[in-house]
Amino acid sequence: SDQLTGLDEYQTDEIVVTSTNQNGTESIAATFPRAQRLSSPEHETWSNQCDFFLSILGYAVDLANVWRFPYVCFTNGGGAFLIPYFVLTVCSALPMFYLELILGQKHRHGAIKLWDICPVFRGVGIAQILISYMVAFYYNTVTAWSLYFFLASITDRLPWTHCDIRRGNTPDCISYNELVGRLATGMAEENNTMSVLHNQTLASTEYFERVVLSIQRSPGLENLGPIRWQIVGCTAVTFLILYASMRHGVKTSGKVVYVTALCPYILLSVLLFNGITLEGSKEGIWYFIRPRFEKLSEMKVWANAAIQIFFSTGAGFGAHIAYATYNPPQYNCYRDCIITSIVNAMTSVFAGITVFAYLGYLARLMRTPVESVTGEGPGLVFQVYPFAIGTLPCAPFWAFTFFLLLIMLGLDSGMGGLESVTTALVDMIPKKLTQYKQFRPILTLIILGSACVVAMVNATSGGMYVFNLMDRYMAGASLLIGSLFQVIAIAWFYGLDQLCEDIEKMSLPNPSLYWRLCWKFITPFMLTVMIVSSILDPTPLRYNYGTRHPELMQNASDRIEIGIQGTNQFYEYPPWAEKIGWCMSGISVLMIPIVAIVAIIQSGCHFQIRKIISIGPMEFRPLSRKWFTFKRQTNMPTNKTKKSKNRRLQFDQEMKEKVCQTTISGNHSVGKSSPKYPIVVNRSAQEENFNKLNP
Repeated sequence: SDQLTGLDEYQTDEIVVTSTNQNGTESIAATFPRAQRLSSPEHETWSNQCDFFLSILGYAVDLANVWRFPYVCFTNGGGAFLIPYFVLTVCSALPMFYLELILGQKHRHGAIKLWDICPVFRGVGIAQILISYMVAFYYNTVTAWSLYFFLASITDRLPWTHCDIRRGNTPDCISYNELVGRLATGMAEENNTMSVLHNQTLASTEYFERVVLSIQRSPGLENLGPIRWQIVGCTAVTFLILYASMRHGVKTSGKVVYVTALCPYILLSVLLFNGITLEGSKEGIWYFIRPRFEKLSEMKVWANAAIQIFFSTGAGFGAHIAYATYNPPQYNCYRDCIITSIVNAMTSVFAGITVFAYLGYLARLMRTPVESVTGEGPGLVFQVYPFAIGTLPCAPFWAFTFFLLLIMLGLDSGMGGLESVTTALVDMIPKKLTQYKQFRPILTLIILGSACVVAMVNATSGGMYVFNLMDRYMAGASLLIGSLFQVIAIAWFYGLDQLCEDIEKMSLPNPSLYWRLCWKFITPFMLTVMIVSSILDPTPLRYNYGTRHPELMQNASDRIEIGIQGTNQFYEYPPWAEKIGWCMSGISVLMIPIVAIVAIIQSGCHFQIRKIISIGPMEFRPLSRKWFTFKRQTNMPTNKTKKSKNRRLQFDQEMKEKVCQTTISGNHSVGKSSPKYPIVVNRSAQEENFNKLNP
C-alpha cells in the first residue's frame, strides 16, 4: 500500500457504522480507519484542456455518424425522427456520458479499479473492458477497408468506375459510362430505369465484393476461403498507426487527435459544399429531412432512436472513464460533456445531409427514386457512395477526401476503445512494474498486437460473414446490460447523494432535478426498454449480397425484393453461428454476476454483513488488514475448534442483529461518516494507525 507522505496528499478519517437499538438510541457499531488519496502526483495528465476535449469528441463522432445515422433517419420518419433522437439524447445518452466523466475524473481509475467504490459491481467494469477489446476485432477492419480504397483512389482513373473481367467482374457488371450511354440513347424510359439495370450490377458494388473482399470464394462461415493479403496489409498498417498514437499514453494520442478529430469536419464541409451544387441534391436532402410524423406512433422508431444515440455517444465502453482519469480533479467536465453531446448530434445531421445530397444526385442521374439508391453500413460507404463520387469531375480527389474522412473517424474511435483497455489494466498492475519507462509501450503492443491477430480473420474471403456476426452481437445487448448495471450501481448502491457530494467537491454545478431523475429512474428505464427490444428482435441474421455471385448460387436463396443493383441473393447464417454470437455477447455479461458472487463470498462472516461489505467501498473488504484488525479488536472467534465455532455462530448472530439495524447517513450504505458522530481525531494518531495497518 501507499505510505502517507503528507496531509496535502491524503485525507484521513474514519468510517463509522452506527446501529439503532429498540429504544431508538443510536450507537457506534464499528469504526474503520481510512485514508483517501486526494491526488496522485504520478498519474499522467493531459497537456492541456483541448487534448481531452478533442479526444472525447473524436471518440463520440465516429463512423456510425456517417454510415448508420442517415439510413436510420430516413427509414424512421426523416425529419420527424429527429424528435425522438434529441429527446432520447437528453434523457438517456447525455446522463450516461456525464456520469462516466464524473466517475473517471473523481476516482482517477480505469473502468475496473474504479469499482473499489462498490466491489460487488466490479464485473461491470470488466464487462466494459471486454466489450471494448472485442469491438476492436472488427471495428478497425472498417478502417482497413477505407485505407484500401484510399490507396486505390491515388490514380487518374478510379478502379470502381469501370468493369474488368480479368480482375473478377462478371458479365453483369455495368460501368458508369455504359449506364449513362444507355440512358442517353433512350434505352430506358423516364420511369423504367430498372430495365437498364435488371440482372446487372453497378461496377462499384462488384469492386467491393468481388475485388476487395473476394467474397465469391467463400460459401459461408463453414469455409472462409483464402486470405486477402491486401486486407491483411491494410489491417496491419491500421494497428501500427494506432500503436504509434497510443504507445506513450495521452501524451501522444492527445496530439494526434488535433488531426483526427478536426480534419473530418473540414473534409465533410468540403464534400457538402460540392454536393449541394450537384443536380438533384435538393431532392436528396429533402427526402432525408422530410418529416413523416405518423412514424412517431411506432415504438420501433423510438427504440431505433435510443439505440442510435446511445452508440453514437460511445457511452458504456469505458473510454470516457479512461479519458477523464487524466483530468485534474477540479476540471470542468460538465462543459465538455454538454458541448460534445451537442456537436455529436449536429454532426450526425450534418453527415446525413452530405450523404443524401450525393444520393439525390445519383438518383437524378439514374432516373430512379432516392430510396432505390440508399444502403446501410458497408453497402452505403463502399458501394453506393463511391459510385456517386466516381461520376464527378476530378473524381480521384473527391474519393481521396471521402476515404481520408473515414480513416480519421475510424482511428479516433479505435484509439478511444483501446485506451480504455490499457488504462484499466495499468491500474490493476502493481506500481513496481508500471514505474518502468517501457512498461506502457510494451503493454500497448501486447493489447494491440493480440487484437490485430484476431482481426485478421476478417481479412479472409469470408471475412464479411465474420464481420457481420461480430457487429450484430459483440456490442449489442451486452453493452446495454453493462450500462444498465453501471447506472443502477451508482444511483442506487453507491448512492445518489454520495455522487452529488462528489460532484460538489469537484467544483462542478450542483446536479439539478433533471440529472437526479435521469440517473435514478429515466435512464435505467430507457436502457431496459432497449435491452428487451434488442433481445426480442426476431430479425434473422443474414448478409445481403450486393451482386449475384454465380459461384455461390448453390449456397444462397432467391430474394423476393430486387433492389437497384439487381441483387437476388443473401446468406442466411446457420443456427450454430447465432449461438456463437450469443456466446460472444454473453462472455462479457457473465462477468457481472460471477464477480458479484465472488465479492460477496470473499467478504467473509455472515451473509448480511457480506452484503454491506461487498456493496461498500474497499475499506470494508475483509482481505484488507483493516478487517483483520477489526476482528482482533472485537475478539471475533475462529472456526478452529468446536467451542470457537459455537462462539463464531453467536458472534455472527450478534453482528447480524446490529447490521440489520444499521443506519448510515445518506444513500451510500457504507463509507460515509455519520453526522451524529463527527470525526474529530488526532491526525498524527491517524497517520500512525494507518501505517500500522498498511506497513
